[in-house]
Amino acid sequence: MKEVLKVSHLYIRLKRALDQPIVNNASFSLQKGSALAIVGESGSGKTLTCKAVMRLLNARQFNISGSIRYNGMDLLEMSEKKIRALCGSKIAMVVQNPMTAFNPTVKIGAQMAETLRVHQKLRKKAAYELGIHALERMNLPRCEQLMNSYPYVLSGGMLQRITIALALIHEPDFIIADEATTALDVKNQQMVLEEFEKMKRRGIGLLLVTHDFGVAAKLADDMLVMRRGKIIERGTVYDLFSAPQQTYTKELLDASMLRKEKCM
Repeated sequence: MKEVLKVSHLYIRLKRALDQPIVNNASFSLQKGSALAIVGESGSGKTLTCKAVMRLLNARQFNISGSIRYNGMDLLEMSEKKIRALCGSKIAMVVQNPMTAFNPTVKIGAQMAETLRVHQKLRKKAAYELGIHALERMNLPRCEQLMNSYPYVLSGGMLQRITIALALIHEPDFIIADEATTALDVKNQQMVLEEFEKMKRRGIGLLLVTHDFGVAAKLADDMLVMRRGKIIERGTVYDLFSAPQQTYTKELLDASMLRKEKCM
């Protein structure tokens, strides 16, 4: 399988405390058409790692070292112009709160069309029509009406599916999903998980950040466990569920099972 992302010896430090890395020597890779889950409690370094991949960390606050290679190119060494061209087209991200992905005062259609015009150099009408087609592929209802709606009138589940449609519209090589199902109800969560499964079948890599072992079990092929900025365990989903080696991993699994039982 083709490797689309390779992170090697990644360190992330606050510039005011360079002696204490908040992500400590993280290394992993992602293959085309596969899903890698990064699990761990809040503050373990999962989201920071993904933001480093997307070059979203403020260079005035963070010091980042190591290498992050996409198709052999080191993202940390790329110019801002090249990164902007890649992110949103070949590399996409779906965040936990979809409202933060949209300007609440601008209609969905205008925002989708603007993104398409930037990355694909389309005329306004062509970009708008492609946006409608993208929503239709997600099996969303009344797509023309959705394009003419403001984000604040739509539900979180609806907005998350629109975010995924926007992420897929450029046929990226991989997508980072950062707690993308956490804020959704059970029905919308299932719909989003089904869309992620379709991505994998289309050959898109998925880097899944979650604290929900149930989501990891449904989607991921391999899994990393992070604690206090370090990867403390890794393996296939089957191996980590059936025979976790670290006490911390066992505790996370037990907590996830207990939470599931309480919800039943």
